[in-house]
Amino acid sequence: MIYPEEKERENRFKLALRMGLPVFSLMAISFSALMYNYFETIPKSFVIIGILVFAVMIYYLFYLIYQGFDERVTDPITHTFTREFLTMLFKREIKKGPYTIMLVSVDNLHDINARFGTKNGDRILYNVAHRMGEYFDSKGMNKVPIGHYKGGDFFIGLKGNKNELLTIMELMCIKFENYAIDDIEISISCANADNSFSQNLDQLLDHLFELQNEKLTELTLEEEKKDINPTELENRVIEAVKKRLFQLMYQRVVEEDQIKIVDISVKLKSNEGKLIHQKSFMPVISRLGLLREFDTMVVEAAMQECCRVDESLIFAVAVSASSVRQQRFFDDMQMLFNFNEAARGRIMFILTEREFYHRIQHYNKLLQSYRRSGIQITLDRLGAFHTTMLYLKELNVDMVRFDASFGKEIKERGYRGILKGLSESAKFLGVRTWVKMIEDEEGQNLAREIGIDAVQGNYLGRIESLEEVLKKENDEIR
Repeated sequence: MIYPEEKERENRFKLALRMGLPVFSLMAISFSALMYNYFETIPKSFVIIGILVFAVMIYYLFYLIYQGFDERVTDPITHTFTREFLTMLFKREIKKGPYTIMLVSVDNLHDINARFGTKNGDRILYNVAHRMGEYFDSKGMNKVPIGHYKGGDFFIGLKGNKNELLTIMELMCIKFENYAIDDIEISISCANADNSFSQNLDQLLDHLFELQNEKLTELTLEEEKKDINPTELENRVIEAVKKRLFQLMYQRVVEEDQIKIVDISVKLKSNEGKLIHQKSFMPVISRLGLLREFDTMVVEAAMQECCRVDESLIFAVAVSASSVRQQRFFDDMQMLFNFNEAARGRIMFILTEREFYHRIQHYNKLLQSYRRSGIQITLDRLGAFHTTMLYLKELNVDMVRFDASFGKEIKERGYRGILKGLSESAKFLGVRTWVKMIEDEEGQNLAREIGIDAVQGNYLGRIESLEEVLKKENDEIR
C-alpha cells in the first residue's frame, strides 16, 4: 500500500470515529444506566448478549460510515455523476430499450490548464456541465444523467434512438460554438451513438471515442454498423491476426521519375474472405493490445515480398511508434533480417504519433539502431501534427512525409507556400521529402518546382497488387 493510500485510510477512520462517537457515547451511557439501576435483576445471559449486540452494532456502524466514503454519486469538481455511478446507470438503461449516449469533450482543456491554471480549468468543466444540464431542462427533458468520465470528457444518457434525438443533440453542440467564459475560449466536440450499435457498454463508449478521434461522418458510421457489429469485429480481428489472414496492397512513390518506393497498405481478412479495412480494425488492434504482433506480421510479409523483387525498390510500412520503442520488437526485426538478408536496407518504417515522447534521446538512440540494421525511418503527417515537427528537430531520420492536405491543396497559394518552407527546412536538416495525394500533372510539376523529392498519388499509380505495380514499371522502362 502506497503512502497516500495509508493516509486516506487513516483519514477515513478518524472521520468515521468522529461521526460515530456521539452515537456510541449515547449507547454506552444508556447501557451503563440500565446496568447501574437493574444490575441485580438482569440475567447474566442478557448482559452477555447485550455486550455482544453492542459490539456488533459498533462494528457495523463503523463499517457503514467507512464504506460511505467510497460510494460517491457525484464528482466533486463538476457536480455531475461519477464515472462509476454513470456506468452502472448506463448498463441498466441500455437493457431497457433504445438508449443514446452522447460524448461531449472540452478539447482544449489541457491548454486552458496550462495558460489559465487548473482552478480555471475546473471552473470551465463545472460551467460546461451545468450549461448542458440547463439546455436539456429548457427542452423539457428532466433528470438527464450527465457524468464526468475523464479529463474534459462528459457522457450524457438520453432515452430513445439517436435518429429521434439528433436535432436536439446537434442544437446543443451549436450552442457551444464560439463559447467563452471570462474571455477563455472553449473548444467543444461531440459524438453520439445508441445501443443499436452494441448492447455492450464498453464497446459503445470505445466507439464514441474512436468516432470523435477519427472524425468519422454519420454516413460512414451507418455503413460500418450495417456491415459488422463490434463484438463480431473484435473476434474477426483477433482471428485474422492470430491466423495471419491479411492482404498487402501497394502504391508507387516516384522519385527522380522512377519508382523508388512502394507504400504498403494492409487489409485484414475474415475466414470467409471478407476484407476488413484499416479504419475499422486499427482501433480494435490498439484496444486489444495486438499492435506489436500486428506490426511484426506486416513487416515480415513486407520483407518476404521485398526479397523476391528488384533490389532497388524500398518497401514503406506504417508501424506503430510504441512498437518501435519496444526492445522485443527490435529483436524480432533482427531475427527477421537473419532470414531475409536481401531485405536489409530496403525496408522503411513510417511513424506517426500524436503525443510527444519525452525520452527523446533514448528514442533517437533506438531509431539509430534500426537505421544501422538496415531500416530507413520516415516521419509522417508533417504540417498537421506538431509532434512530427518536434521530432524533426530532435531525431535523425531519413525522410519526412507531409500531411495529405498539402498534396490535395498544392495548387492553393497558402498551402504551397507552407509546403515550400517546410521542405526547405527538412533539406537543411539533410532529410528527404515526400508528398502524397498528387492527382494530376500540374500538381506533380508544382511539387517538383518546390523541390519535393518523392511524389505519390492516383495520377502516378493507384493502390494495386505488387505484380501490377512492377508490370507497369517494366512497361515504362521498355
